[in-house]
Amino acid sequence: MAVLNDKNVILDVRNLSIDYRPLDQAPVQAVRNVSFQLRQGEVMGLVGESGCGKTTLMLGLMRLLPAGGRIVTGQVNFMGRDLMQLSEPEMNGVRWKNISMIFQGAMNALNPVHTVGDQIAEALLLHTPTREKAVLDARVLELLDLVGIAASRKDQYPHQYSGGMRQRAMIAMALACNPQVVIADEPTTALDVMIQAQILELLSNLRRELGLAIIFVTHDLGVVAEMCDAVLVMYGGVTAELADVDTIYNEPAHPYTQELLRAFPDLTRPGEKLTAIPGYPPRLDPPPPGCRFAPRCPKVFERCTQEEPMLHELGDGHVASCHLVTT
Repeated sequence: MAVLNDKNVILDVRNLSIDYRPLDQAPVQAVRNVSFQLRQGEVMGLVGESGCGKTTLMLGLMRLLPAGGRIVTGQVNFMGRDLMQLSEPEMNGVRWKNISMIFQGAMNALNPVHTVGDQIAEALLLHTPTREKAVLDARVLELLDLVGIAASRKDQYPHQYSGGMRQRAMIAMALACNPQVVIADEPTTALDVMIQAQILELLSNLRRELGLAIIFVTHDLGVVAEMCDAVLVMYGGVTAELADVDTIYNEPAHPYTQELLRAFPDLTRPGEKLTAIPGYPPRLDPPPPGCRFAPRCPKVFERCTQEEPMLHELGDGHVASCHLVTT
């Protein structure tokens, strides 16, 4: 992938590869050579089936991989520094202050024995010089108001919040230290449609008001069309396609992207029958030879099963890893 000389690029990820290494088993190649750039104020959607490496990629950026996870190669350049080269104390100074994360599943991410207000204040205690309770309380109330939670709920516990309010509280925590980049890992999962719409509207408003750059991890292609400027499509731990949102929806080059879109309802064609992608995502310990999508691809030919496709530049930041784009 070409590296653009763009002063607005705030996060530049180059050839990031991540393995999981179970005991006495072959390493699982969870992410392989993924590259992308995120610009200031941009929302990038990260889509793909469960198990394709989306959350692993995001945890790798934050260097928060679980036990057994290991970054094999790659660079994560943020504001002139490669985060992969920082010591752990230096990286602690980046997390939450510069790059924060809205974790998947707010009920599991919040500590049930601490009040929501105290959990928001914890990030402030770690990353701001003040220790004055009045100052911290004022900032916590400001953050709760920003996400639409009443000040009277500050000293309540997570179980006293509804699902939507817990998600709003997670967003308030992510914004506590005024980060430049926010990673939203499926922030609307398990919420009803009305609450999902409220959370998406909140994120859109915060992006405009605060100039946030957001990486939005989701399965919902409708959300991507509404929220995002660019889209990274992953399959089997690799980049299938990367382009601006209009190109992905109107001129998708990779068969996997095309099949994902065919499986999503189109309101302009209510009578059209939806399709499903047959089969299952590949095992990654090790992955199959050739293209990882080949066993499920409707356009597969002999080369696909023998040779892994490279990432091909198609112009204007559009890239795809498919042999068809060069034949």
